[in-house]
Amino acid sequence: MSDSYVETPAVEVTDELIRTIVSSGGYTHPLFNPTPWQRAEGVDAPLPGQGVLLLAGGLVEQSGILDRAIALLELRSVVFHSMVRAGAWLRVRLTPGPVRHTRSGKAIQEFAWQVVDGAGAAVAEATAVMLMADPVKER
Repeated sequence: MSDSYVETPAVEVTDELIRTIVSSGGYTHPLFNPTPWQRAEGVDAPLPGQGVLLLAGGLVEQSGILDRAIALLELRSVVFHSMVRAGAWLRVRLTPGPVRHTRSGKAIQEFAWQVVDGAGAAVAEATAVMLMADPVKER
């Protein structure tokens, strides 16, 4: 994949957002459900990794680079580098990658996702494989 990328808008991770994702997703692990006593002691739940990917997907859509996308076919090589907690700001560095064309005239294209925090440190990385009406040129 190319070294050049498109950077998405940012989203703030709030305690309310974490609680909503944990509750709606049905997460039961104690890491994501501190007791009231733990919360009083300052223990806050991190955002589950799947929540990081959920937010990253929305940010990628907001970037406009996937306006010709038809569907997400695969997420591969997902790696989480650090926990995300309330107060963090996330954005995605999106790098268009290899394309292969289908017999139906569509394209299957890989995109590198690097989810970064407000300081630019990588918190997660993944390769998204998309079915595209028209591929995005590698930058």
